[in-house]
Formats: sequence, structure tokens, C-alpha cells
Amino acid sequence: MTNTTGGKSFTPFTLIRALKRRWLWLALPVALLVPAAALYTSHMPRRFRARTLVGEATAQTHLRFGDRNDAAAATNAQDQLRTVREVLLSQPVLESIIREFRLYPVPASGPSQQSLDDTKAAIQIQVETPDTFYIGFEGAEAQQTMAVANRLGNLFIERTTAVHDNRVQQEDTFLDTEVARMRAQLEAQDNSLKSYRQNAAQELPERLASNLKQLETLQEQVQSRNDQITAAEASRSAAMEELSALEKQGVLDAPPPEKTPQQIAIEDARRKLAQLKGRYTPEYPEVVRAEKELHDLEAQPRQPAPAVHQTPSQVQMRYFALQAELKSLAPRIESYKRERDALMAEERNYESVVNSSPGYETGLAEKTRDAAVTRANYETLVAKQQDAKLNHRAEKIDAVAAYKILEPAQLPTAPSSPHRARILLAALAGSLILGFMGAFIVERMDTTFETSEDFESVMGMPVLSTIPSISASGSDSKGGLRLVPGAGAKGITAERKSLFQKHRVTVLGDPHSIAAQQYGILALKVQKWMARAGGTVVAVTSSTGAEGKSLTALNLSASLAASLAGGLDGGVLLIDCDLRLPQVDQRLGLDGEHGLGDLLEDPKLEPAAYISTVGNLDVLAAGLQTGGALLPASRMRDLLARLRKNYRLIVLDCPPVVPIADSHAISELADGVVMVVRARATRPELFRRATASLDAKNLLGVVLNDVEYEATPYAYAYKYYQRHYLGRS
Repeated sequence: MTNTTGGKSFTPFTLIRALKRRWLWLALPVALLVPAAALYTSHMPRRFRARTLVGEATAQTHLRFGDRNDAAAATNAQDQLRTVREVLLSQPVLESIIREFRLYPVPASGPSQQSLDDTKAAIQIQVETPDTFYIGFEGAEAQQTMAVANRLGNLFIERTTAVHDNRVQQEDTFLDTEVARMRAQLEAQDNSLKSYRQNAAQELPERLASNLKQLETLQEQVQSRNDQITAAEASRSAAMEELSALEKQGVLDAPPPEKTPQQIAIEDARRKLAQLKGRYTPEYPEVVRAEKELHDLEAQPRQPAPAVHQTPSQVQMRYFALQAELKSLAPRIESYKRERDALMAEERNYESVVNSSPGYETGLAEKTRDAAVTRANYETLVAKQQDAKLNHRAEKIDAVAAYKILEPAQLPTAPSSPHRARILLAALAGSLILGFMGAFIVERMDTTFETSEDFESVMGMPVLSTIPSISASGSDSKGGLRLVPGAGAKGITAERKSLFQKHRVTVLGDPHSIAAQQYGILALKVQKWMARAGGTVVAVTSSTGAEGKSLTALNLSASLAASLAGGLDGGVLLIDCDLRLPQVDQRLGLDGEHGLGDLLEDPKLEPAAYISTVGNLDVLAAGLQTGGALLPASRMRDLLARLRKNYRLIVLDCPPVVPIADSHAISELADGVVMVVRARATRPELFRRATASLDAKNLLGVVLNDVEYEATPYAYAYKYYQRHYLGRS
């Protein structure tokens, strides 16, 4: 996984290389902390420690009658530790130890609080098992430490034996009191449960089924009474309707009187007359005769009606029966209603009983559960009481102390502290951790560039070439370049070659090295760019000093000169434009007393007289230094115009951009500008400021200088070149 901070990618390999670079951050904490720890441990006083093993003398008796499990044993161990501390760290025991062994001066008023606290701190108590524990003491003398540890064990046994009987008696009294209290509580709960059952006999859960059955029976009876009432009321309504209908028919009216023979004869005569009139005319003799007979009958005196003794009719008998039935239905309906109301009251009573059964059931369950818990506690407490009495009786029979010394303290053979080796290891580990943290923090805070990928990802500018770190002692290469300074020498001496290697002019001192090949790649890119742009002058500069811009200008010029050697368009000229701090003459071993400064001072001078030749490369040294004066731009422009006619490419070694203003003027005169960035040295903010202030529209790119090729993704290519190419040269 890669984490990018400030343009730098962090991987396990880069972290290892960072630790190699930041080795001082690892060495410094180790160099400071380990000796300090050694000095500290050498002055620490030696302390001896002895301890005696004490155990319960009645452990077997307890186990004989008791039934203790692991959880109880752990609880006993904690209780035991608290008891041991209370006894051993009490003031009488501490005073006895201080006086007996003269651990501290004791005034007449008794030991001081400080001596008591120191003695208390020197006593260690450690539980070994639930029935055994160690009593230890730490002191400055081995013999005294052993004696104090044994004495502490004896004092503890003496004091615990004295209070053992009191504890037993208190335990018995406590158990008796608790048993009596639990017995009274259990009796009260049993009585309460019995009274509750008696008061709620009908509501108890076992009566619920019968209550539900009785409630169902009552509901059926109520429904039966309702049906009877409904039927009776229906019968009464039907009877009343039938009576009303009979009354409307006149069942109560008197019967008509019986007709006399005279009345019967008159009616017959009238009926006969009506028939004749309907058949004949009024003058017809039969009609006249019938009228005369009717008139005679009506003229006869009326006969009285005979007495009538008539029996009731069937309708009247039905009427009378309905009246009797109505009189009997009313009391019957009232009786049904009274029975229904009584049944409904009894039904509501049973409903209340059934509904209250769950509450009584819950209350009964709670009271039963409480009584059961109390009974279980009572039985457990009684069992504990019996076990305790048996144990105490066995202890009295055995007549032994509560504790005894199982293993007396031995004379310490070596001091227990200080642990010098452990302290030194801890100091070493801590110092290494601090060193790693410091190196990691410094590396993360370092925003410089390590590889071309880091630079391009942050700055977004192309890297023309990545120059690896150049050693001052390069390997010898076969062949050599001709060095012709001034008038021209005809060979390269071993001294000159050593000079080039010393000043890391690798193209001249070791032309087959990886750095020389990278400068060759840079030269090809610059040459192509210049040919495409039609330019001649390229300026090499950097943000600030010590970034390798002069070294880059030298090697770039030498590579350009080697690639353009024998051409018809002229050679390559290197001009040292850093009039304040020139380096070209020193690195090439030239006489730098005269050069560019003289030509700018006197434009009438001939440049050829001040140019030296190194192999195929012409060099114009800085010459007369201007101090803090600004380089004259107009004269520099005229000089470059004259030199452009004689050279195909001119390389200008310019001063740094940020501290010096000369590069701003020279960059405007050049056809292209190359910025030099030193790996692990140039900061992004400084480079941004330099490019912003330079504002060069003709910036070719950047040369990343002094790169550890092992940190690059293409390190294998470098190793392959070293193994297969340099090994053959």
C-alpha cells in the first residue's frame, strides 16, 4: 500500500531506504538512553527478597465436612488475602518488626509514620492457593531479609490463633441467630399462605374449572328463562289480538229474538209479491191477489214473541277461554322474570369469581414461591450451621492452630532488584522505537522529491533525465578525451582524469558510467528540442545553490559536444555565467582568471582569446567576478549574438533563481531553460517560487539530480547495465 504525502510515496522499500538515510535518528536515542539507563542501574541499590509459605492448619478438617467448589475457593482466597493484610500491615506488627530488627531508628514516642509506611511497602503478600499464601519481605541485607520474612510468618500465626476462637464463637452465634430468624420468617409465610387459601377458597385456581362449569349452567338457565318469557309474552299478544278481533265481530252483542209465524208469513208474502212484480205488471191478477194477501196479513194483530233460552256459541266460548288465558299469563311472566333476575345475579357473582382467579393465582404463586425460597434458605442455613458445628468440634479435638508455616524463608542467593539486563533491554527497545518514530516523522515531514515520478505527480512538469548519485571515485574507463586547454594539449593524463572523477564530471572522467549515459539521454533530448525550436542557447539553472546545476551544465555540455563532434555546423560552447561563485574552471582544472566577466567589461575584446577547449567542448570561464553587481543584459545579448555564429549549441551555467537576479535576465536571452532539482533537497514550495519568479515560456523541463537509483522503479535496468555492459568495458 502506498501513502502519498507532499509528493513522496511511502512503501516498505522506501521506508527502509529512509531509515538508512536517517540512521542518525536511530543512533542518537540509543546513544543517549542506553548509557543513561546503564548509569542509572549502576547507582541503584541492591535489594534482596525472601518469602515464607504459610497455610491453613485446619484445611483437611474443613474439607472433611465442607463441600467447597472452585468459586467458593476463589472467594476464600480473596477473603484470606484481605485478612492477611489486615493482620500483617497493622501497626502493632509493624512496630514489633521495626524494633526487633532495628530497621529504622525508633524514638521514645515510637516509630515515625514514614518508617511504618516504608516497612509496609517492603512487605509482599501473594496468594498461592485458596489455603496457602506467601509472606515476603524486601530489604538491603540478605540475612536480615530472611529473618524478617520468617518472623512475619510467626507473628501472623500467633495473632490469627488468638482471634480464631473469637471468630468461631461469633460465627456460631451469627448462624444461630440467622437460623432462628429464618425459622420465624418461614412460619409467618406459611401462616399467611394458609390464611390466604382460606379467604379465597372459591377464587383459588383449582376451583376455576367448576366455577366455569357453574357459570355456563347459569347462562343456559338465564337463556331458558328468557325464552320462556318471550314465548309467554308472544302468547299474551296473540290472545289480546284475537280478543280484539272477536269483539269487533260483535261476539258480545245480544242474539236477535225468535220470529213468530205471522212474521214468517208476512216475509214470505213480501218475497212472493216481489217475485211477481218482477215478472208481471201491477195490474196482473196474480200481483193484485198477492198484494191483497200481504195487506191482510199485515192488518192482523201482532203475536208476542216466544221466550228464548239460547246457549253460548263457539265464538263466545273461544272469547271466554282467551280471557282466562290472559289472566293466567301475567303472573306466569312475572314469575319467569323473577327467576331470570335471580339467575343473572348469581351469574354475575360467578363471573366476578372467575375473573378474579388469575389475580389470586398470581398472589398464591408469589406467596408459594416466597415460602419455597425461604424454606430453601432455611435448609441451607441449617446445613451450614451443622457443618460449622462439626468443623469447630473437630478443630477443638485436633487442638491445632489456624495456620502454620509450610515452607520457611530461605537465604537469598542473588539480589531481586535492580534487573539491570531487563532495564537495559527496555531502554534499547524504547530508544529504537523513539528512533523509528523520529525517522518516520522526519521522513513524512520531508516534502522533497526522491524520484521523477514523485516530482511529476506533484509539479506536473516533465523530467528530462534522472541523474543518479555520482561518486567522487569513479571506475577507470577505457580510452579518454583529449584535453586541449589554451593552446591545446595532445593527451589526457591520469592526473586530469582523477580531477574529473573528483569533481564528478562523469562524462569526462567515467564516460561508461550510468550517470554519463543519463547525461547522454539528456543531451539527445535537448538537442532534439533545440533542433525543433531552431534555438542555439540553452540555460541551466536551479532554485537555489547546492542543487547540482553547474555539474549538470558541465556534463550536459560534454555530452552535447561528444554527440556533435565532427559536425559542419559548429561545436558546443559552455559559458560559466555565475560571476559570483564560478565552478566550471575548478571542475575542469582551467585557468579562470579571464573569461566572461572580461568580455562583458570590454565588449571590444575577442571571445576566442578567452575560450579553452576540453576535448570537443569549448569552455568560457567566468573570469572577472562582478561581486554583487547585476550582469549587464544588453552586453550579454550582444556577446551571445556574436557567439551564435560560431557554435551550434551554447550552454549557459546560470546562477540560482531565487537568491540572484541574473538568471531572470539570462533566461530571456536563452532559447531554452533547463531547471535542475536535487533529490531529497529541493522543496516543492521553493521550486514553485523559482518557476513563478522566472516565468520562462521556454522551459524545456527538469533534471532530477543526485537520485538513489535503488529508489527508482527502473533500478533493475541500472543494475543490468552495470552487470552486462560495464563489466565488459
